[in-house]
Amino acid sequence: MTFSLSLLFAIGFGYLLLLFLLAHVVEKEWIAREWARHPLVYVLSIGVYCSAWAYFGTTGLAYEYGYGYLTYYMGLSAAFLLYPFLLKPFLKITKNHSLGSLADVFAFRYHSRWAGTATTICMLLAILPLLALQIQAITDATVILAPDTNATPVGLAFCAMMIAFTTLYGARQIHPRERHRSLIFAIAFESFFKLLMFVGLGIVAVFYVFETPEKLQQWLNGPGFILRNRLNTMPIQTWMLMSLLFIFAPLTMPHLFQALLRENRNPTHLRYATWAVPIYLFLMALPVLPIMWAGMYLGQPTNPEFYSLALGLGLQSPVITILAYLGGVSAASGLLIVATLAMASMTLNHVILPIHTPKGDEDIYHWLLWTRRGLIVTIILAAYLVYMLLGQIHNLSSLGIASFVGVLQFVPGIIGTVFWSRANRKGFLTGLVAGMLIWFISIFYPLLVDSFSLTYRLPLRFALSESAWAYATSISISVNLVLFLVVSWFTETSEEEKKAARACSQDALADTKRRQLVARSSDQITEALSTALGKVSAEREVNRVLKELNLPVGEYRPFALRRMRDRIETNLSGLMGPSVAQTIVQRYLPYASDDEFGKEDINLIESQLEGYHTQLTGLAAELDNLRRYHRQTLENLPVGVCSIGSDTEVLMWNPIMTEITGIEAKDIVGSHLNSLPLQWQTLLSRFMQGLSTHAYKKELVIGSRKRWYNLHKASLPQGEKTLSEGTVILVEDQTEIQMLEDELVHTERLASIGSLAAGVAHEIGNPVTGIDCLAQDLLYESDSPMVKEAAEQIREQTRRVTQIVQSLVNYAHAGSTTGKSEHIAHPLHMIVHEAIKLLELSKKSRDVEFINNVPQQVEVICDPHRLSQVFINLLNNARDASEPGSYVAVNLHEPENNHFVTVEVLDRGSGINPEHLDHIFEPFFTTKDVGKGTGLGLWIAYSIVEEHYGQIQVESPAFKVEGIGTSVIITLPKANRPSNPEEQL
Repeated sequence: MTFSLSLLFAIGFGYLLLLFLLAHVVEKEWIAREWARHPLVYVLSIGVYCSAWAYFGTTGLAYEYGYGYLTYYMGLSAAFLLYPFLLKPFLKITKNHSLGSLADVFAFRYHSRWAGTATTICMLLAILPLLALQIQAITDATVILAPDTNATPVGLAFCAMMIAFTTLYGARQIHPRERHRSLIFAIAFESFFKLLMFVGLGIVAVFYVFETPEKLQQWLNGPGFILRNRLNTMPIQTWMLMSLLFIFAPLTMPHLFQALLRENRNPTHLRYATWAVPIYLFLMALPVLPIMWAGMYLGQPTNPEFYSLALGLGLQSPVITILAYLGGVSAASGLLIVATLAMASMTLNHVILPIHTPKGDEDIYHWLLWTRRGLIVTIILAAYLVYMLLGQIHNLSSLGIASFVGVLQFVPGIIGTVFWSRANRKGFLTGLVAGMLIWFISIFYPLLVDSFSLTYRLPLRFALSESAWAYATSISISVNLVLFLVVSWFTETSEEEKKAARACSQDALADTKRRQLVARSSDQITEALSTALGKVSAEREVNRVLKELNLPVGEYRPFALRRMRDRIETNLSGLMGPSVAQTIVQRYLPYASDDEFGKEDINLIESQLEGYHTQLTGLAAELDNLRRYHRQTLENLPVGVCSIGSDTEVLMWNPIMTEITGIEAKDIVGSHLNSLPLQWQTLLSRFMQGLSTHAYKKELVIGSRKRWYNLHKASLPQGEKTLSEGTVILVEDQTEIQMLEDELVHTERLASIGSLAAGVAHEIGNPVTGIDCLAQDLLYESDSPMVKEAAEQIREQTRRVTQIVQSLVNYAHAGSTTGKSEHIAHPLHMIVHEAIKLLELSKKSRDVEFINNVPQQVEVICDPHRLSQVFINLLNNARDASEPGSYVAVNLHEPENNHFVTVEVLDRGSGINPEHLDHIFEPFFTTKDVGKGTGLGLWIAYSIVEEHYGQIQVESPAFKVEGIGTSVIITLPKANRPSNPEEQL
């Protein structure tokens, strides 16, 4: 049974067209975003590991080594089971620093452009046999189904389709945190499809070829007995070595690194993959032996690696054969697409950009995009060239193991990245070059020798059936590791490498130095980057960072600028690789030249610790709890606390400090003192520079109000083990205390006036009495009407003077008694009358009319002097709130019972704001301007009414329709007199 080439091409093209369609559907968001980003999609995308070698080659591997084929699946499963030690650290590094490839990681960790370049070149050499394997698998499968086909154009057509798909959905745009969600969804479908086909072939092998599992067992006990005995032929040393090849595959293979770490950096999804991926690999491994046994049973004249196709051919089933062929196309295309995309980005960042960086006047995004597309074409054509050079004489396993041995040379660098801070670039490069050289001489070069049928062969000739590849692998990785350790140990590690090593350690924080940038604002950062990136690109990058960090345009705070610098470097690293990003940032965004060393950035450390809070355990968790307790203590102190570094940068600003100054912590922390308003800047800076550690009653005018503050400071010591240095300042608001002191002085003055009032009244009373006597004499001695009228006027004025003096004496004596005041029955009308008369002495009262509507016969149990003070305060407030020509009325309400009197002070003034109603009886609360009120009047009134066993309440507005006026209602105990003489007895 054979097929035409056109049919196979149409089927393969149709399948790839389906992948195009799936990717397009996801890109247009025609399916729910939750489905496209489901963890299952992430897990299936990792199935790109199972390439054409897994689909076709593992049956040949099982034929050669028996159960040894399981190392291909068990090695990767072990890597996911070792997630906390192997994958999780790399996930953290790539996520925090926007690293998209192993070359990016090495360039960052070893702080060397050469580390990234050497990794990229070695990765290209090592991965090309694996890419050629995919092309060879498809061409060989096509030739098996269409024997008269020329393999060369088939491979070229397959490469053309891969170029089109990879370019269209892998190089659509340039972004620092680029994700190819549509491509990954298509790859996930590809992984599911090949799993479905491969498991289906296993079922066909058991239930269609052998009909039942019992017949399969009978065949294994009979004709297949020799084949069954070969299942345990792999030596334990070879087993362990092959397992080592695949354990590190998630990090060393570019397509797995791309799918595993770059495309999805969600730790939750990765933890999900730790058990789901081994299940996927188990399902892929399960059908291998049944397919191999069925191929042997059918006796098809094909290489054991293509027994997947032999099942359909042996059963004369076109459907099974075509589905098996499509599964192989799916497996080969997935790896070729993702690996090419990853290698194109790696080559651009570490080979092209170090040689040629686009000029500032170019559109850097356009240049990067088209350069990456050109590299995609170049890499796929290079893989096709290698496929042609190898001449299709090698089996798939030979090519696969050659690639895996090549990328195994990166393992020492991986160990140094996470587990050994002493590792440096010299050791890494020396070991890598030596290991790759041995690999090239002992493994890759013999492949070419066999292909060209050369007569000269090296001693360690590569052949899968022999142990030469195992010796070559052992020697290359051993030399690599020894040189890496020895050179790193005996050579000096630079400060930059130590810093990078700390950043790559599992419990490390980012660089926390507090240094000043030359650029003092985001606008200056844009201007500096314009030289390297061009104005348009620089503005785009700076605006992106401002949005990501939620910072305002024109940001100027040093703390925020340092964060911007780090994020710009991270984003440029995603665009151009860490080496180029570091070069641009260090050249165009340098720190100030006068910064010999930076202090620890406390706020950055705390923000990072907050991110790690849930991950800390043991002693680290206890120390973090202690830190949080101390921090919370400082935050909740009832005084203002601010910490200022030696460079005048504000490091801490607690909520009370915000309440005192009106400046939010987010607006000042990370800024210098000169960012504060002038009055606070002057106060704090002078106090910091002064010799005294305390300052009392420093006066500031906040708005239109005077306020007073006490300040205390403590200097933090300097030293090598000190986290930071600077000054801690405590600020106490003494305004209420100062106002109370002023009020007490005023009260003392009033008390003094009260004590002098009697003497003053006596001194004034004597001459007034004399004047009154003379007026009386004049009245009786003269018969002139004019004289009598003048005498009456004189006597009226003397009575008025006497009344005024008596009112002042009575008010001054109110509350001045040393003992408890005596409550007696007293007419309420007279108390209100006295208060009104006293207030009418003021010029301000002439524009407002006071109306006393309290009946004269109503009496209350009270201290008349104290209660008079209540009405003076209430009438005074009502007068101040009223407009000229208005009135203030004191009304008596009908009591609900016979034991209390309810009196109301009503005005038509501006009223009281609703938000102030709950505070008007608090001491020192006032809405009047400074010098016009102490905020004690209503508090004193409230206290006096409580002393009289009464109640006081306020309603505003009093006139609901007009929305004006205030009503103060006082309830006082009523004096109930007997109504007849008998009751009095």
